[in-house]
Amino acid sequence: MHRTDSDNDRLRSRTTMEYAPLGDNNGENQLISSDAGNDLELNSNQGADDPFHVFRDDVTRKLNLVDESLNRYTRVVYETDTAVNTHELKDSKKQLKRHLKHAESTLKDLQSTVRAVERNPNQFHHISHEELRSRQIFVEDAKDRLANCKDKITSASVRKKIADDEKALSLRRMGDASNVSRNQREENDMLQNERAQSQVMLKQQDETLDVLGEAVQRVGDIADNIHDELQVQNRMLSDFEEDLDDAEEKLGMVMGKLAKLLKTKNKWQLGTILILSLIVIVLFFLVFS
Repeated sequence: MHRTDSDNDRLRSRTTMEYAPLGDNNGENQLISSDAGNDLELNSNQGADDPFHVFRDDVTRKLNLVDESLNRYTRVVYETDTAVNTHELKDSKKQLKRHLKHAESTLKDLQSTVRAVERNPNQFHHISHEELRSRQIFVEDAKDRLANCKDKITSASVRKKIADDEKALSLRRMGDASNVSRNQREENDMLQNERAQSQVMLKQQDETLDVLGEAVQRVGDIADNIHDELQVQNRMLSDFEEDLDDAEEKLGMVMGKLAKLLKTKNKWQLGTILILSLIVIVLFFLVFS
């Protein structure tokens, strides 16, 4: 069963919670919210709710997706003409990078749970030293798998195959060159190599532009959210200003009535009398409470 982004957000929020024992209260535990950046604490009775296991399963699933996408990408590279099959090549590489990004994000969450135990091992009684070591090894193995995948995407053999396909395409477009002179063939080979390299560079630039386009789209979405939030805050500020105006008006009315009662219009005297009255009320409650 695949987890949604909201599920992952809830899982991440669990890594910012502390599980602290309630002394001798029948072994029960109390869930205490902590500020961001506080260490994750799990009581020994909370082993079944350990976020590591949930994130580990999610990382394993996403690593499998990365392997599947890598196999598809390498099949397209080595078994098809990449100069002609450009759409499938681009789509498979884009999908592979997307799975890589998702796996790296979940792996960071998984690593945060391991680091929390590393910082405060005494607070995690249900995690032994051997268990902690096995978790560290799992994280390192996952990192190695992702690093190897990235290396295969940009390996020399992949670049050579793509360049050779571009060169072969250029030869086909130029037609039969069996009757040309040796110098002309050498010149054609040089031009074909340069053209093949240029095509590879153009493809890489297109991929980079696609990534930038997605980043710009995400920034635009964030900007829209910020704009909506600012509008909400502005409405709240306007309401707050109206409330302040009403309070100021009511306070003026009270001060005016108090001035009539005391037969004075001196604001300092009125303020002093009001403060002294408040002090008397506070003292009254302190004495008789």
